[in-house]
Amino acid sequence: MMKRTLLSLTILLLVVFVAGARAQEATSDPANWCRNGAFTRDSKEFGLARVQGEKGARAYFYGEEEGCPSPAARCRQKAYLIPGDEVLTSRTFGEWVCAWYQPARGPETVGWLPANMLLRAEFVDPIPLAAWLGTWNFYRNEVRLKPGRRAGALSVAGDATWMGVNPENVHVGELSGEAEPSYNVLKLGADPEDCQATLRLVGSYLVVSDNKQCGGVNVTFDGVYRRKR
Repeated sequence: MMKRTLLSLTILLLVVFVAGARAQEATSDPANWCRNGAFTRDSKEFGLARVQGEKGARAYFYGEEEGCPSPAARCRQKAYLIPGDEVLTSRTFGEWVCAWYQPARGPETVGWLPANMLLRAEFVDPIPLAAWLGTWNFYRNEVRLKPGRRAGALSVAGDATWMGVNPENVHVGELSGEAEPSYNVLKLGADPEDCQATLRLVGSYLVVSDNKQCGGVNVTFDGVYRRKR
């Protein structure tokens, strides 16, 4: 009975992730890319999953070098997760899922994980407006969400910073506006020549992507934000 249950879960995961791949945003990035800087722009579909497996199992991250991801030893990275660890998921590549793991402290780990080691989480529908509220951070960037003037709307304000090698070479950007979220997606800006941004609430993560028109050169709000404690 246990084997049948695990097999059913594996098949379900593969169907879900393949369906997500069809819906993902078309980009110029190679299909096997899975990296920090491209994570928020390479997909329109994000989800949550937990690593599954027996006690002592390891879910290794796999790289994006030529011919990867694949089970080949040369593709396997040193970093790994254990059963129960939560990841944010995005695009897929065959039976691989691009995943972002954010530890309680320290930088994130991003890479390909085997789909059959992930158990997809279900989301609450609808998402209460209160779930969006607060101050969210991604490194130097900050996004602040509070109730808007209109019922059901959110007021958004944010600051982004890019720093060059020269400490005096600093570029900044701003994000502001008010809009109503559609389920877990909040879109700001109507003019493609001006700042546009999409905010997606995925569990305890706020996934932000913009059109690179929200500040000075190299400034972007792209990132996976966590609520400030």
